[in-house]
Amino acid sequence: MLKKRKPRKFSSMFFLIFGALLFCTQEAIADPSSKIASHSSSGFLSTVLDALLLLVILFCFFSSLKVSSFLKEGELAYGWIFFSFSFAILFIAQLLSLSISSGLFNVPLIIVSLTRLLSILSLALGIYFMKKVMS
Repeated sequence: MLKKRKPRKFSSMFFLIFGALLFCTQEAIADPSSKIASHSSSGFLSTVLDALLLLVILFCFFSSLKVSSFLKEGELAYGWIFFSFSFAILFIAQLLSLSISSGLFNVPLIIVSLTRLLSILSLALGIYFMKKVMS
């Protein structure tokens, strides 16, 4: 008889968080002055794509908010609340990134990276709660 292995709870979360940390901070660790210069000299197409991504994130936020309100106080609602929170933080990060690329505000890139990291952590918590309820 085969022995059923227990899934490792934190190994996949650790790799997800570690990968997100590397991805988000890679642009802030590089030479910040060259990154700001490259953002300010970016073209019209990249600004349009950033704005389109902003709209998609907003749509995902409202969709996840609608699902969490549909579930009300059920066990799955907590995961969807974290998803909504994650999309709200990602919206703020994308808005900051868009303001940097369009030249409206001069925000340090580490702030954008940290808000993206916070968004990914919130998404990971939502996945954790959903997995906990499903198993």
